[in-house]
Amino acid sequence: FSSKKKLKKKDLRGGMYLAGDLQMAYNTLLESGVTFVDTSESYGSKMAKKSLSAEHILGRCIDDNPAIDPLVASTFANPWMHILNGGGVRFGRRSVVKALEQTCERLGTSSIELYQVPAALYLGFPNALADGLSDCLDRGLCNYVGVTNMGKYRMRSMARKMERRGASLTSNQFAFSLTNRKAWKSGLISACKDLGVIPFAHTPLDGGLATGLYTNTNPSGGKAGGNFPYDLKKLNRIQPLTGMMETVQSKVKSRLQREKRDEQSRMKGYRDQPMGNINTDPTTTQIALNYVVAKGCVPIPGIKTVAQAEEVLGCLGWGLTEEEVQLLDSAADAVERGIKL
Repeated sequence: FSSKKKLKKKDLRGGMYLAGDLQMAYNTLLESGVTFVDTSESYGSKMAKKSLSAEHILGRCIDDNPAIDPLVASTFANPWMHILNGGGVRFGRRSVVKALEQTCERLGTSSIELYQVPAALYLGFPNALADGLSDCLDRGLCNYVGVTNMGKYRMRSMARKMERRGASLTSNQFAFSLTNRKAWKSGLISACKDLGVIPFAHTPLDGGLATGLYTNTNPSGGKAGGNFPYDLKKLNRIQPLTGMMETVQSKVKSRLQREKRDEQSRMKGYRDQPMGNINTDPTTTQIALNYVVAKGCVPIPGIKTVAQAEEVLGCLGWGLTEEEVQLLDSAADAVERGIKL
Protein backbone atom coordinates (compact mmCIF):
# COMPACT_ATOMS: atom_id res chain seq x y z
CA PHE A 1 0.00 0.00 0.00
CA SER A 2 1.14 3.55 -0.65
CA SER A 3 1.89 5.65 2.44
CA LYS A 4 2.36 8.94 0.59
CA LYS A 5 -1.29 9.94 0.30
CA LYS A 6 -2.84 12.46 2.67
CA LEU A 7 -6.39 12.72 3.97
CA LYS A 8 -8.23 16.00 4.27
CA LYS A 9 -9.11 17.17 7.77
CA LYS A 10 -12.83 16.58 7.22
CA ASP A 11 -12.08 12.99 6.17
CA LEU A 12 -9.99 12.42 9.28
CA ARG A 13 -12.82 13.76 11.44
CA GLY A 14 -15.18 11.41 9.64
CA GLY A 15 -13.14 8.39 10.65
CA MET A 16 -11.60 7.66 7.26
CA TYR A 17 -8.22 5.99 7.00
CA LEU A 18 -5.50 5.22 4.48
CA ALA A 19 -4.46 1.63 3.86
CA GLY A 20 -0.79 2.64 3.75
CA ASP A 21 -1.00 4.26 7.19
CA LEU A 22 -2.74 1.19 8.60
CA GLN A 23 -0.05 -1.08 7.21
CA MET A 24 2.78 0.95 8.74
CA ALA A 25 0.96 1.07 12.08
CA TYR A 26 0.43 -2.69 11.92
CA ASN A 27 4.12 -3.33 11.26
CA THR A 28 5.15 -0.97 14.05
CA LEU A 29 3.01 -2.82 16.59
CA LEU A 30 3.92 -6.33 15.46
CA GLU A 31 7.64 -5.65 15.40
CA SER A 32 7.39 -4.26 18.95
CA GLY A 33 5.68 -7.37 20.29
CA VAL A 34 1.99 -6.37 20.13
CA THR A 35 0.50 -9.21 18.09
CA PHE A 36 -3.21 -9.14 18.98
CA VAL A 37 -5.31 -7.44 16.29
CA ASP A 38 -9.05 -6.85 16.58
CA THR A 39 -11.19 -6.16 13.52
CA SER A 40 -14.73 -6.70 12.27
CA GLU A 41 -16.46 -7.53 9.03
CA SER A 42 -18.38 -4.26 9.44
CA TYR A 43 -15.26 -2.06 9.48
CA GLY A 44 -14.90 -0.43 6.09
CA SER A 45 -17.56 -2.76 4.67
CA LYS A 46 -18.56 -0.17 2.07
CA MET A 47 -15.10 -0.65 0.51
CA ALA A 48 -15.36 -4.45 0.42
CA LYS A 49 -16.08 -4.54 -3.33
CA LYS A 50 -12.73 -2.81 -3.87
CA SER A 51 -11.03 -5.25 -1.46
CA LEU A 52 -10.32 -2.36 0.90
CA SER A 53 -12.42 -3.31 3.91
CA ALA A 54 -10.56 -3.56 7.23
CA GLU A 55 -10.37 -7.35 6.92
CA HIS A 56 -9.04 -7.12 3.36
CA ILE A 57 -6.38 -4.61 4.43
CA LEU A 58 -5.40 -6.70 7.45
CA GLY A 59 -5.08 -9.76 5.22
CA ARG A 60 -2.72 -7.85 2.95
CA CYS A 61 -0.71 -6.67 5.97
CA ILE A 62 -0.36 -10.26 7.16
CA ASP A 63 0.79 -11.41 3.73
CA ASP A 64 3.35 -8.62 3.45
CA ASN A 65 4.83 -9.32 6.90
CA PRO A 66 4.92 -13.14 7.14
CA ALA A 67 7.71 -13.27 9.74
CA ILE A 68 5.25 -12.72 12.63
CA ASP A 69 1.88 -14.42 12.96
CA PRO A 70 -0.70 -12.11 14.56
CA LEU A 71 -3.53 -13.25 16.82
CA VAL A 72 -6.58 -12.03 14.93
CA ALA A 73 -10.00 -11.40 16.43
CA SER A 74 -12.99 -10.45 14.30
CA THR A 75 -16.66 -9.79 14.94
CA PHE A 76 -19.86 -10.95 13.30
CA ALA A 77 -21.63 -7.82 12.04
CA ASN A 78 -24.77 -6.54 13.72
CA PRO A 79 -27.41 -8.50 11.73
CA TRP A 80 -29.70 -5.48 11.33
CA MET A 81 -26.90 -3.21 10.12
CA HIS A 82 -25.92 -6.01 7.76
CA ILE A 83 -29.40 -5.84 6.22
CA LEU A 84 -29.28 -2.04 5.93
CA ASN A 85 -25.91 -2.30 4.18
CA GLY A 86 -27.41 -4.62 1.57
CA GLY A 87 -26.00 -7.85 2.98
CA GLY A 88 -29.29 -9.70 3.26
CA VAL A 89 -31.04 -11.42 6.16
CA ARG A 90 -29.00 -13.64 8.47
CA PHE A 91 -30.56 -16.29 10.66
CA GLY A 92 -29.71 -19.65 12.17
CA ARG A 93 -26.42 -21.26 13.13
CA ARG A 94 -25.28 -21.65 9.53
CA SER A 95 -25.15 -17.87 9.02
CA VAL A 96 -22.62 -17.54 11.84
CA VAL A 97 -20.38 -20.16 10.27
CA LYS A 98 -20.75 -18.67 6.78
CA ALA A 99 -19.89 -15.20 8.07
CA LEU A 100 -16.68 -16.47 9.65
CA GLU A 101 -15.78 -18.38 6.50
CA GLN A 102 -16.15 -15.14 4.54
CA THR A 103 -14.06 -13.30 7.14
CA CYS A 104 -11.29 -15.89 6.76
CA GLU A 105 -11.51 -15.53 2.98
CA ARG A 106 -11.07 -11.76 3.21
CA LEU A 107 -8.16 -12.21 5.61
CA GLY A 108 -6.59 -14.85 3.38
CA THR A 109 -6.37 -17.38 6.20
CA SER A 110 -8.03 -20.66 7.13
CA SER A 111 -8.83 -19.67 10.72
CA ILE A 112 -8.58 -16.88 13.29
CA GLU A 113 -7.82 -16.79 17.00
CA LEU A 114 -11.08 -15.31 18.33
CA TYR A 115 -14.54 -14.89 16.82
CA GLN A 116 -17.07 -12.63 18.50
CA VAL A 117 -20.81 -12.11 18.13
CA PRO A 118 -22.70 -8.95 19.15
CA ALA A 119 -25.51 -8.58 21.66
CA ALA A 120 -27.89 -7.32 18.97
CA LEU A 121 -31.16 -9.22 18.52
CA TYR A 122 -30.62 -12.18 16.18
CA LEU A 123 -33.24 -14.42 14.57
CA GLY A 124 -33.02 -17.54 16.69
CA PHE A 125 -30.95 -15.77 19.36
CA PRO A 126 -29.41 -16.85 21.62
CA ASN A 127 -29.41 -20.58 20.83
CA ALA A 128 -28.62 -20.05 17.15
CA LEU A 129 -25.61 -17.89 18.03
CA ALA A 130 -24.36 -20.44 20.56
CA ASP A 131 -24.84 -23.25 18.06
CA GLY A 132 -23.08 -21.25 15.37
CA LEU A 133 -20.11 -20.43 17.59
CA SER A 134 -19.85 -24.08 18.63
CA ASP A 135 -19.85 -25.10 14.96
CA CYS A 136 -17.08 -22.58 14.23
CA LEU A 137 -14.95 -24.14 16.95
CA ASP A 138 -15.69 -27.69 15.79
CA ARG A 139 -14.72 -26.84 12.20
CA GLY A 140 -11.45 -25.24 13.29
CA LEU A 141 -12.42 -21.82 11.95
CA CYS A 142 -11.41 -20.20 15.24
CA ASN A 143 -9.67 -21.17 18.46
CA TYR A 144 -11.86 -19.18 20.86
CA VAL A 145 -15.24 -17.46 20.86
CA GLY A 146 -16.56 -14.36 22.59
CA VAL A 147 -19.31 -11.75 22.63
CA THR A 148 -19.51 -7.98 22.35
CA ASN A 149 -21.57 -5.43 24.28
CA MET A 150 -23.35 -8.01 26.43
CA GLY A 151 -24.47 -7.10 29.92
CA LYS A 152 -23.61 -9.40 32.79
CA TYR A 153 -26.89 -11.35 32.77
CA ARG A 154 -26.90 -12.13 29.05
CA MET A 155 -23.19 -12.89 29.23
CA ARG A 156 -23.76 -15.42 32.01
CA SER A 157 -26.57 -16.98 29.99
CA MET A 158 -24.38 -17.26 26.91
CA ALA A 159 -21.54 -18.74 28.98
CA ARG A 160 -23.92 -21.46 30.25
CA LYS A 161 -25.12 -22.18 26.71
CA MET A 162 -21.54 -22.56 25.47
CA GLU A 163 -20.70 -24.80 28.43
CA ARG A 164 -23.63 -27.10 27.57
CA ARG A 165 -22.13 -27.39 24.09
CA GLY A 166 -18.75 -28.42 25.47
CA ALA A 167 -17.11 -25.03 24.86
CA SER A 168 -16.35 -21.93 26.88
CA LEU A 169 -16.93 -18.22 26.45
CA THR A 170 -13.53 -16.54 26.24
CA SER A 171 -14.24 -12.81 26.07
CA ASN A 172 -16.71 -9.95 26.22
CA GLN A 173 -15.91 -6.68 24.48
CA PHE A 174 -17.65 -3.52 25.67
CA ALA A 175 -17.23 0.23 26.21
CA PHE A 176 -15.12 1.26 29.17
CA SER A 177 -12.95 4.30 29.82
CA LEU A 178 -12.22 6.99 32.39
CA THR A 179 -15.16 8.99 31.06
CA ASN A 180 -17.50 5.99 30.69
CA ARG A 181 -17.26 3.69 33.69
CA LYS A 182 -20.68 2.05 33.40
CA ALA A 183 -19.13 -1.40 32.94
CA TRP A 184 -17.34 -1.01 36.27
CA LYS A 185 -20.28 0.48 38.14
CA SER A 186 -22.72 -2.15 36.86
CA GLY A 187 -20.55 -5.06 37.96
CA LEU A 188 -19.91 -6.24 34.40
CA ILE A 189 -16.12 -6.28 34.77
CA SER A 190 -16.44 -8.15 38.06
CA ALA A 191 -18.79 -10.66 36.43
CA CYS A 192 -16.23 -11.26 33.68
CA LYS A 193 -13.62 -12.11 36.30
CA ASP A 194 -16.01 -14.48 38.07
CA LEU A 195 -16.64 -16.36 34.81
CA GLY A 196 -13.02 -16.34 33.65
CA VAL A 197 -14.03 -14.17 30.69
CA ILE A 198 -11.49 -11.68 29.31
CA PRO A 199 -12.95 -8.14 29.45
CA PHE A 200 -11.94 -6.16 26.35
CA ALA A 201 -12.52 -2.38 26.35
CA HIS A 202 -13.25 -1.37 22.75
CA THR A 203 -13.41 2.40 23.36
CA PRO A 204 -10.78 2.94 26.08
CA LEU A 205 -10.39 6.60 25.11
CA ASP A 206 -14.10 7.28 24.61
CA GLY A 207 -13.58 8.67 21.13
CA GLY A 208 -10.94 11.09 22.43
CA LEU A 209 -12.85 12.51 25.40
CA ALA A 210 -10.84 10.38 27.86
CA THR A 211 -7.43 11.38 26.47
CA GLY A 212 -7.21 14.46 28.67
CA LEU A 213 -6.22 16.46 25.59
CA TYR A 214 -9.52 18.31 25.25
CA THR A 215 -10.10 20.77 28.08
CA ASN A 216 -12.16 23.91 28.65
CA THR A 217 -8.99 25.96 28.09
CA ASN A 218 -7.85 23.87 25.10
CA PRO A 219 -11.04 22.71 23.35
CA SER A 220 -9.25 21.87 20.10
CA GLY A 221 -6.87 19.47 21.84
CA GLY A 222 -3.92 21.44 20.53
CA LYS A 223 -4.85 20.79 16.90
CA ALA A 224 -4.72 23.54 14.31
CA GLY A 225 -7.89 24.57 12.53
CA GLY A 226 -10.06 25.66 15.42
CA ASN A 227 -12.43 22.68 15.29
CA PHE A 228 -13.89 21.76 18.66
CA PRO A 229 -15.09 18.13 18.80
CA TYR A 230 -16.73 18.69 22.19
CA ASP A 231 -18.83 21.61 23.37
CA LEU A 232 -17.54 23.74 26.23
CA LYS A 233 -20.39 22.65 28.49
CA LYS A 234 -19.17 19.05 28.36
CA LEU A 235 -15.52 20.08 28.78
CA ASN A 236 -16.42 22.22 31.79
CA ARG A 237 -18.26 19.27 33.29
CA ILE A 238 -15.27 16.91 33.02
CA GLN A 239 -12.70 19.55 34.04
CA PRO A 240 -12.14 17.96 37.49
CA LEU A 241 -11.13 14.74 35.74
CA THR A 242 -8.88 16.29 33.09
CA GLY A 243 -7.20 18.36 35.79
CA MET A 244 -6.59 15.24 37.88
CA MET A 245 -5.23 13.40 34.85
CA GLU A 246 -2.57 16.09 34.52
CA THR A 247 -1.77 15.78 38.23
CA VAL A 248 -1.47 11.99 37.98
CA GLN A 249 0.59 12.34 34.81
CA SER A 250 3.10 14.47 36.72
CA LYS A 251 3.15 12.00 39.63
CA VAL A 252 3.69 9.01 37.35
CA LYS A 253 6.44 10.79 35.42
CA SER A 254 8.33 11.58 38.64
CA ARG A 255 7.86 8.03 39.92
CA LEU A 256 9.01 6.34 36.72
CA GLN A 257 12.05 8.57 36.40
CA ARG A 258 12.94 7.91 40.04
CA GLU A 259 12.52 4.16 39.58
CA LYS A 260 14.69 4.27 36.48
CA ARG A 261 17.47 6.13 38.31
CA ASP A 262 17.29 3.66 41.20
CA GLU A 263 17.40 0.70 38.82
CA GLN A 264 20.33 2.15 36.89
CA SER A 265 22.17 2.71 40.16
CA ARG A 266 21.60 -0.91 41.21
CA MET A 267 22.60 -2.23 37.80
CA LYS A 268 25.65 -0.01 37.40
CA GLY A 269 28.42 -2.03 35.83
CA TYR A 270 26.02 -4.60 34.34
CA ARG A 271 25.38 -4.82 30.64
CA ASP A 272 21.58 -5.26 30.87
CA GLN A 273 19.48 -2.27 31.93
CA PRO A 274 15.93 -3.61 32.56
CA MET A 275 14.16 -0.24 32.41
CA GLY A 276 16.15 1.12 29.49
CA ASN A 277 13.25 1.10 27.01
CA ILE A 278 10.37 1.95 29.34
CA ASN A 279 8.65 5.27 28.72
CA THR A 280 9.28 7.60 31.66
CA ASP A 281 7.42 10.61 30.26
CA PRO A 282 3.81 9.40 29.85
CA THR A 283 1.05 11.40 28.21
CA THR A 284 -2.45 11.80 29.61
CA THR A 285 -3.61 9.45 26.84
CA GLN A 286 -1.28 6.78 28.16
CA ILE A 287 -2.51 7.45 31.70
CA ALA A 288 -6.06 6.84 30.46
CA LEU A 289 -5.12 3.56 28.76
CA ASN A 290 -3.27 2.24 31.79
CA TYR A 291 -6.23 3.19 33.97
CA VAL A 292 -8.30 0.74 31.91
CA VAL A 293 -5.62 -1.91 32.48
CA ALA A 294 -5.57 -1.18 36.21
CA LYS A 295 -9.32 -1.84 36.31
CA GLY A 296 -8.75 -5.32 34.89
CA CYS A 297 -9.61 -4.73 31.23
CA VAL A 298 -7.62 -5.20 28.04
CA PRO A 299 -7.86 -1.90 26.13
CA ILE A 300 -8.34 -2.08 22.37
CA PRO A 301 -7.76 1.45 21.08
CA GLY A 302 -8.46 2.23 17.46
CA ILE A 303 -5.14 2.69 15.65
CA LYS A 304 -4.86 4.21 12.19
CA THR A 305 -1.37 5.76 12.14
CA VAL A 306 2.19 5.07 13.26
CA ALA A 307 1.94 7.93 15.76
CA GLN A 308 -1.07 6.26 17.39
CA ALA A 309 0.75 2.92 17.43
CA GLU A 310 3.74 4.51 19.15
CA GLU A 311 1.42 6.12 21.71
CA VAL A 312 0.14 2.66 22.62
CA LEU A 313 3.64 1.20 22.81
CA GLY A 314 4.52 3.94 25.29
CA CYS A 315 2.05 2.35 27.73
CA LEU A 316 4.04 -0.87 28.01
CA GLY A 317 6.31 -1.76 30.90
CA TRP A 318 4.69 0.41 33.55
CA GLY A 319 1.36 0.80 35.29
CA LEU A 320 -0.53 2.93 37.77
CA THR A 321 -0.25 2.47 41.51
CA GLU A 322 -3.33 1.90 43.66
CA GLU A 323 -3.06 5.49 44.91
CA GLU A 324 -2.91 6.89 41.37
CA VAL A 325 -5.95 4.86 40.33
CA GLN A 326 -7.83 6.10 43.40
CA LEU A 327 -7.08 9.71 42.51
CA LEU A 328 -8.54 9.19 39.04
CA ASP A 329 -11.56 7.33 40.41
CA SER A 330 -12.27 10.10 42.90
CA ALA A 331 -12.18 12.73 40.15
CA ALA A 332 -14.37 10.60 37.87
CA ASP A 333 -16.83 10.11 40.75
CA ALA A 334 -16.96 13.87 41.26
CA VAL A 335 -17.70 14.43 37.57
CA GLU A 336 -20.49 11.86 37.63
CA ARG A 337 -22.04 13.52 40.68
CA GLY A 338 -21.57 17.02 39.25
CA ILE A 339 -19.23 18.11 42.04
CA LYS A 340 -16.49 20.66 41.44
CA LEU A 341 -13.15 19.81 43.03
